[in-house]
Amino acid sequence: MNRRAFLSAAAASSLVSASARAQVPPPRLQRFGAAAAYSAQHRGAAFLVARNGIVLTEDYPGGDIGARWPIGAGARAFSSLLAGSLIADGLMSLDEPVALTLGDWGFHPVKSQISVRALLNGTSGIAFGDHGGGDIGAAIVLEPTAGLGERFIDDSAPYILLTEIAHRKLEMAGRASDPAHYLTERTLAPIGCAPIGWTRGRDSAPLFHDGIAVTARGWAQAGELIRREGVWRAQQLVDENALREAVRGTFAEARAGMGLWLAAPGRGGRDPAGIDSDLWRGASPAPFDLAMAAGAGGQRLYIIPSTRMVIVRQSQTLDPRADWSDAEFLSLLLRDLEA
Repeated sequence: MNRRAFLSAAAASSLVSASARAQVPPPRLQRFGAAAAYSAQHRGAAFLVARNGIVLTEDYPGGDIGARWPIGAGARAFSSLLAGSLIADGLMSLDEPVALTLGDWGFHPVKSQISVRALLNGTSGIAFGDHGGGDIGAAIVLEPTAGLGERFIDDSAPYILLTEIAHRKLEMAGRASDPAHYLTERTLAPIGCAPIGWTRGRDSAPLFHDGIAVTARGWAQAGELIRREGVWRAQQLVDENALREAVRGTFAEARAGMGLWLAAPGRGGRDPAGIDSDLWRGASPAPFDLAMAAGAGGQRLYIIPSTRMVIVRQSQTLDPRADWSDAEFLSLLLRDLEA
């Protein structure tokens, strides 16, 4: 067993034992009291801080510790886990053409060149745009609104297409073809991120772009798996390269990975298209390696590899007008961490 696998195994074991013991919030909430108070004052439902996979503190002003809260667009982080699971099982690669699975795209001069990677990092040019949303039937026939790799577009269409790709890949492999069931049974349940509530579209497909309800601990486990680059209990559960790519930006938008927003680039500039956050303002305290899954109302998953931390903040609302400051919250939290 190599050193990295051993440390991951030890951390996972610690997390399990800590979770088993902590049926009520740990007694060290005061260490992160200011951040917890800020979250609660802004209609917070849950607040959790974990380091090396061990819960340092948690708070549940929204009610029960086991409550599942909808996380809006924060669900998009699970798309990288779905892709990484399919890749680990030999069913897909990031650089294969989407047309390999969605055959009609092979006859299109532009869409035939689009890879799974381009779908996931938002540079495919495929988007519903001003037309709002739609199902897989509408997504498949969309025409590109930008050249491949030219522009980042934050849109639900690529996630709907990925879900259909996963469905067809699983069906062709003779496996249960529901992507939500596959991901839950194969990857999420083993790490303790279950049960999950899945919203489904009119075609019964699970919505990976905004259709997940999960507990704070469950979301933290998913974040921890991303932080560990897919290693869980000394096993490469999810493809390592896929999760590295999830926290890597593109030429079109350095602040967006695969379902995650990235803090490092673009300090002092405009927010990237698709999110309203002060994470990139000049005075933001966000560590340069921070990755964030974000949903409306202040639904947040923060992953900070340099401090080996995962932070979950869930809200009782998905109202996009909710007053939430990533910079203020992180400033309070990191100040207490250094104290």
